[in-house]
Amino acid sequence: MLNEHPISGFMEGVRKLSDEAGAILIVDEISAAFRMNTGGAHLVLGMDPDMAVFSKALGNGYPMAAIIGKGDVMEAAQRSFISSTYWTERIGSVAALATIKKHRKYDVGKHLTKIGQAVQNGWRELFKKHEIKAHIGGIPAMSHFTFDHEKALVLKALFVQAMLEKGFLATTGFYAMFAHQEEHVKSYLDAVDQVLPFLNEALSSGNPENFLIGQPAISGFKRLN
Repeated sequence: MLNEHPISGFMEGVRKLSDEAGAILIVDEISAAFRMNTGGAHLVLGMDPDMAVFSKALGNGYPMAAIIGKGDVMEAAQRSFISSTYWTERIGSVAALATIKKHRKYDVGKHLTKIGQAVQNGWRELFKKHEIKAHIGGIPAMSHFTFDHEKALVLKALFVQAMLEKGFLATTGFYAMFAHQEEHVKSYLDAVDQVLPFLNEALSSGNPENFLIGQPAISGFKRLN
């Protein structure tokens, strides 16, 4: 789950279809876990999966992944051969345990949601103020926006370029962290407020790409091809 909460009845429907088919229901918690709560997003959504896969925020920057599941499902691993070159490595495990402990102690998910909501609200106000059309999405802790324009990728690159000049390494996405405080959000949004008129100037020229120092952004995974 990256963009929005599922509609009412969706999760229950998926569970029902899995049961009817005799299938194992596995949820991908690699991105959403530890963003809204301590653990998987399925706990917030009231879903009861058979297995869940975790990574990313679980290790707080250290390489770490984990698979959890119901006893009868996980028992199948005992009948399989699992090998790993690095399975004696313990740094990731220690990092994950420390992350979970602090996450639970300080209710980090609540803080991430609060900070993310503040950023999304700020975007809405500023886009309206400067009359720039953009779509805002994502759960608060993993917020993003997209310019509603045929040259959206040029505008994205211009935004990054202008924000760098203001001292912020920022793109059209925002991942909240526990270190982020309200004063950081204010400084960031103040910079956005100063940058958007530059984007309007570029748009008014009819050729916003002429304002670029480098190249336009590339969509999706094309950069890997």
